[in-house]
Amino acid sequence: MPIRPRPPAGRPLYRAVAVMVLGAAALVACGTDPGVITLSASPTPIPSTIPPITTSTAPASTDQPGDESPADEASADAALPTIVEPELRVSMSLSDVVNIDDNKPPRDHDELVAVAFSDIQRWWGEIYPTIYGEPYEPLAGGVYAGYPERATPIPGCGEPTTDYADLQLFVAFYCEFGDFMAYDDGDGRDSLLTPLADAYGPAVMGIVLAHEYGHAIQSRIGALDRFLATIVTEQQADCFAGAWTGQAYRGESPLIRLGDADVRAGLLAMLEVRDPVGTDQFVAGGHGSAFDRVGAFQEGFIEGPARCAELLDNPLPLMPNQFQRQDDYFRGGNASYDCSDVAAADCRPAPDFLAEDLNDFWTTALGPGFAAATPRAISDNFDTISCQSRVDLAAEVALCSSDRIVIFDEPAVRDLYDQFGDFSLGYFYGIAWSELAQEFLDSPLVGEQRALLNDCFTGAWVRDITPDAAGQTGRTATNVSVSPGDLDEAIRMAILVGDPGSNVDVVGSPFEKIGSFRAGVLGGLDACQSQLPG
Repeated sequence: MPIRPRPPAGRPLYRAVAVMVLGAAALVACGTDPGVITLSASPTPIPSTIPPITTSTAPASTDQPGDESPADEASADAALPTIVEPELRVSMSLSDVVNIDDNKPPRDHDELVAVAFSDIQRWWGEIYPTIYGEPYEPLAGGVYAGYPERATPIPGCGEPTTDYADLQLFVAFYCEFGDFMAYDDGDGRDSLLTPLADAYGPAVMGIVLAHEYGHAIQSRIGALDRFLATIVTEQQADCFAGAWTGQAYRGESPLIRLGDADVRAGLLAMLEVRDPVGTDQFVAGGHGSAFDRVGAFQEGFIEGPARCAELLDNPLPLMPNQFQRQDDYFRGGNASYDCSDVAAADCRPAPDFLAEDLNDFWTTALGPGFAAATPRAISDNFDTISCQSRVDLAAEVALCSSDRIVIFDEPAVRDLYDQFGDFSLGYFYGIAWSELAQEFLDSPLVGEQRALLNDCFTGAWVRDITPDAAGQTGRTATNVSVSPGDLDEAIRMAILVGDPGSNVDVVGSPFEKIGSFRAGVLGGLDACQSQLPG
């Protein structure tokens, strides 16, 4: 975890809160601290080929009585484009809303920034008095766009001006001194926002601004004077960003309408800027894993800003994100796929030990009547493999129910494994064994609700193998435990395999799948079984 050195003696103290729905750095200021401590967020590199974020990998069949064909359900929406432009209900010039100069290069997201910032201010003007019982004060200092070509200065936060190099480091920030915001609008190799907006859609910029405006609200209510842990204020700002996104998604804004692709873009973006794997969320500048941040965003999206207001005194639960074993640290939290890169004689391939642990978990939970399943890697023609009672659960994994065999498309899974981490396979295994558990329980659920329960059951398994402060898990028979980053990898898989929109009810939208997975992680099997009727 790289730490910036303290500034030279005599350098003024910043009082700023850096971006944290999207951003590469967090800035923390303590009243008596003579310097500035920053924690780099080490965003996950954006792959050269962005996976389509609206492509459904819905199951080809579920073999459940009365279930409709997923192909029929999704046919009307199968051709949705990867990025759907947000609907701007008004036209605004960026220069009327954001402080720029004549040297600013035009960006595809400029008008959205103008409309989104205007809507964020409109929204807070309406809801602030209701939530906090006092008049709302608009942002006095405005918002500044920074870029290498800019000739006019951006105000400093404790210094005369903000250098563009510093703005690139912070990506975006709110400054209590001067009550203003600034964001990096450059498109160079050291910039983050413009590439993310280009890759995932311009709504990313609106979510950034909504998050930063959350810090402006914290200034108004005195939260920044309470010396709270950074993770607490950032969690609330993520929640506020989700609440603003939710009202725009539901059509409550007269200025902007966001869609499913925009929400998905926000979820993916959080994966890119989570805290570094292994970071303690409570260190100065900690903002949380993607699992934590997405959870706060979803809380605001669903429950609204009044719920977010409660989080300073009653924060949401956080999952451990620190390495507890040296070997885990050196491997970045990823187990070896086939032991070809490990010299240890006791190394076991991930496909083997994950299957063993899932068999043990479900046998422990359901009793000896639950018959173990065996995994089988398919190296070629996965789609054409036939077996008794085949149930396709995602494009990469299927269940041969009668034979108690879980088959997976090894080239596809190995690619995800190498690109994103070992729990890419863990997620697919999780939903496969969860389907076996539903069969054992005679679950009457079909279609989307059945798929979402599989996500919840997978989360409950993850909860069981999450080590406590002493490094112990709920079971010791297989000596398997999740590592930092695994939860974020599961969230990525839920996003990639989710339905393209809320109007396509096949396996659940990414938002629904993540919510169900989180319910299992935080509440265990009891929380999941409440989804079963009766």
